[in-house]
Amino acid sequence: MRDALGAAKQRLAREIVSNCALPNQPIVADPWVISSLLQKSIRRSETEIAQRAALTFFKLRGTAIWRRLMVIAFEDVGIGNLDAVTTTVAVASDSAWRKSHAGDLRLAIHLAGLLAAVPKDRSADYLCDARDHPMLADFWRAMETASLESSLSHVRGQALGLPQRAVAALSALGIGSRGDISRGTGGLEALLTTFRELEVPEELVAATGIAAARTREKITAMVPLIWLAARTIKKRVCNCPIPQLVKADDVPLYALDKHTRLGREAIWRFACENDSVRACLARFVPTSQTRSAAYIAAFYVDAAPVAARLIWDQSEAFEAFGIERDLIHAGVPAEGIQPLLAAMRTNLDHLNKLRAQVLTREKMAQVSTMNVS
Repeated sequence: MRDALGAAKQRLAREIVSNCALPNQPIVADPWVISSLLQKSIRRSETEIAQRAALTFFKLRGTAIWRRLMVIAFEDVGIGNLDAVTTTVAVASDSAWRKSHAGDLRLAIHLAGLLAAVPKDRSADYLCDARDHPMLADFWRAMETASLESSLSHVRGQALGLPQRAVAALSALGIGSRGDISRGTGGLEALLTTFRELEVPEELVAATGIAAARTREKITAMVPLIWLAARTIKKRVCNCPIPQLVKADDVPLYALDKHTRLGREAIWRFACENDSVRACLARFVPTSQTRSAAYIAAFYVDAAPVAARLIWDQSEAFEAFGIERDLIHAGVPAEGIQPLLAAMRTNLDHLNKLRAQVLTREKMAQVSTMNVS
C-alpha cells in the first residue's frame, strides 16, 4: 500500500524549502496540553501556533508526533483536502524517506502548517461513534451479530444513509472494548477491498489502510465513506467565526479541554461556579452525569470550532448528529442541548479566567518544585 503514496511524497518533496525559517520557541506546557494545542490550532487554521506546538510536541514526545498527525489528518481535515491527508500518512509511515528529505523535525513542523492551512471537514469524527446514537440503536444491535459479508453489504448499500453505512463499517472492522480496531479479524482488509470496489481513489484507500493499521483508530475508516457520499456534490469553503484567541503565559486557553487534566479541572469549576451554567445543568442533566455533560459541552463551544470549513449538503446535518449523539450520551436530553451550549458560549470569558488560574498555579508549582530540588 505504501507504493500507492509515492506521488504524495513527491508532491511534498517539491514543497519543502530546506532553508525555510523554523519556529525556535517551544511553548511551555505539559505534554497533554501541547498535544491538545496541536490539534485545536490546526482546527482553527492558526498556522504559527500549530507549528510551534509541533516543535514542542516533538521535543517532548519525539516520533509519537507521527501517529498524532495521522489522527488529526483523518479527524479534522478528511475530505476537506485529501492531498493533505494522504501526504501526512505517506510521510508519517516512512522513516527512511523522512531521514533523506529534511528530517523528522522539519517535516513535522511543515505538515502541521499544511494541515492548519487547508480546509477542514470533521464529519468523520461525528460519524465514528454513530452506533451510540439512540436513533441507530436497533440497527447497531442487528450489526453486532451480523456476519462480515452482511456488514460489508450494508457498507455497499447506497440506499442507506451515511450513519447506517458508518455503523456497518464499524461492525465489519470489529471494535474492541477500548473503542479501537480489533486486530487479526480480517475486517480491515475486507473493508479496504470494499472501498476499492466502490471506486474510492487508491491513494485514499492506501492511506486509510496504513493509518488504520498504525493507529487502530476507527475514525480512519470513516473518510472513504464520506468521500463516497460527497464525491458528486458541489462544495464550498466557509470561513467560519471561531471564539477569540485568549492566552495565558503564551498558552492558548482553548487547549485546556476535556482531554487534559488542567482543562477538566477548570471546566468543572466553571460548571460549579457559574450561575447560568450550573442552573442549566441542574435543570437538564442527572447529577451523576453533570461532570461529563460539562466536559462535552465545553468541548463543542471552544475546542471543536473550525475556521476554514468545507461545506457540502450533508456536512451540517452530520455535525448536528455528532453533537447530539455526544451530549445525549453524556446525559443531556435533546431539549437541553442548545440551552446548555448557549449558556457556556455566553460565559466563555469566565471559563477562560478559570483556565488561566489553573495554568498559572500549575506553572508556579513546577517552579517551586525546581527551586526546592
